[in-house]
Amino acid sequence: MKILVTGGFGYLGARIAEFLVKQGHHVLAGTRNKLNRPINKKFHTEIVQISWNEQEKIDEICKGVDLVIHTAGMNASDCAENPVSALEVNSIYTSRLVQSSIKQGVKRFLYISTVHVYSDLLQGVISEDSYPVNLHPYAYSHKVAEDVVNYANKKGLIEGMVFRLSNGIGPPIYKNTNCWSLLVNDLCMQSVRDKKLFLHSDGTQSRNFIPISEVCNLIDHLVCNNRFTLSTHINVGMQKSFTLFEMAELIQSRTHKLFGYFPPISKTEKSSDNNHLILDYKIDTLLSLGYKFQYSIEDEIDELIKYCFKHS
Repeated sequence: MKILVTGGFGYLGARIAEFLVKQGHHVLAGTRNKLNRPINKKFHTEIVQISWNEQEKIDEICKGVDLVIHTAGMNASDCAENPVSALEVNSIYTSRLVQSSIKQGVKRFLYISTVHVYSDLLQGVISEDSYPVNLHPYAYSHKVAEDVVNYANKKGLIEGMVFRLSNGIGPPIYKNTNCWSLLVNDLCMQSVRDKKLFLHSDGTQSRNFIPISEVCNLIDHLVCNNRFTLSTHINVGMQKSFTLFEMAELIQSRTHKLFGYFPPISKTEKSSDNNHLILDYKIDTLLSLGYKFQYSIEDEIDELIKYCFKHS
């Protein structure tokens, strides 16, 4: 299968591209940057530069492609600083890519969205029936992009699917990937570099995490191997969520298993507003499809800690 992965050198996109190459697919790693690096067929088969403001060039890139996996987009902090660009990059660029995919007869389109479309306070039960209410530019620009994909799917123009992804964890392909401010990545790097862990909160907030290895396997299982479903969106996460302090404790224990020491954990003082509920992120559609999880949070954290040790 010929697959275009946008954001092909980003944190998630590069991992997906590498995994799919290993499964025998022809993978185009899409990037907006000019890259003069040599081809490494471990990570991708081919590099294509995407000029997002030139529809004809996007058309050309999509020619002969069977599946588009769209991971490119602005992160939350950049979206907050520039809401106009958030809509342009996350929403309009997605619309252009969908349009080109339809024009060139691409069969399937997978959009990687985010759990954050639901709410700015992720707590309590969140199911696929929960209504998205988050007005942050990061969230609403992703929701607009989702609607573009879902509309094309509803009209029968393309087989479109949306993954509302929780928090992907795991080592990046490239050390300079912009991922080290993410909670788990930051804590794993602290555990190796500083031999201690510091939470910039009281640790009571709950989040759902999923190994990126699992995300890659899920894409191969559902999207590449003819188990594609026309559901408008699918929650993608694990069945268990963690408080931030529980995640720090898990990283502490995995560090001890790997290197023989327990990095001490410290946190900010308990906040006055401490009414966080445990997050129950429902993945009902995923479970109804009979998907069997292959990777554990512990194993992915081990790989991330070892990556930090190697590159710190």
